[in-house]
Amino acid sequence: MNTKMVVRFGIFLALALLIGYLESLINLPFLFPGAKLGLANIVGLLVLAYYGRKYYVLFALLRVVLSALLFTGFGLSFFISLGGMVLSVITVIVVSKYTKASIYGISCASAIMHGLGQVIVVAIVYQTWLLLNYALFMAILGLVTGLIAAGVAASILTRLKSVKES
Repeated sequence: MNTKMVVRFGIFLALALLIGYLESLINLPFLFPGAKLGLANIVGLLVLAYYGRKYYVLFALLRVVLSALLFTGFGLSFFISLGGMVLSVITVIVVSKYTKASIYGISCASAIMHGLGQVIVVAIVYQTWLLLNYALFMAILGLVTGLIAAGVAASILTRLKSVKES
């Protein structure tokens, strides 16, 4: 990783942390409890596109750890985020490596699995598998937010490609 790459990676990470923090301040009563739009995942998709799977994994891990360090602490919310991130990252690796899925497919699969990972952690913590019924709602939300994140990321990638070529 050269200096220019480290700086850009750091900017992507800082941007994702800022977006995630700002998103946590927004109250969206029409969403399911505990659900967010996942706008910081747009930055993750850009990291995946520019740097590949290896740096995407590093980015996701650093984002969860730094969010806990800066904003939420290392309590239950950290483990819920970590559970979602692990399942999401595994999904991104598998889907991007073994299929020809577009950024839309990768984003939707990732968002759905992130929600499932979070529900599994909560179900384990509260020792009730009835919470898994919530997974359907999280999957629907993940599909919608995954499409939104992919659309924005695809638009940014298109614009940056045209800037780079000129």
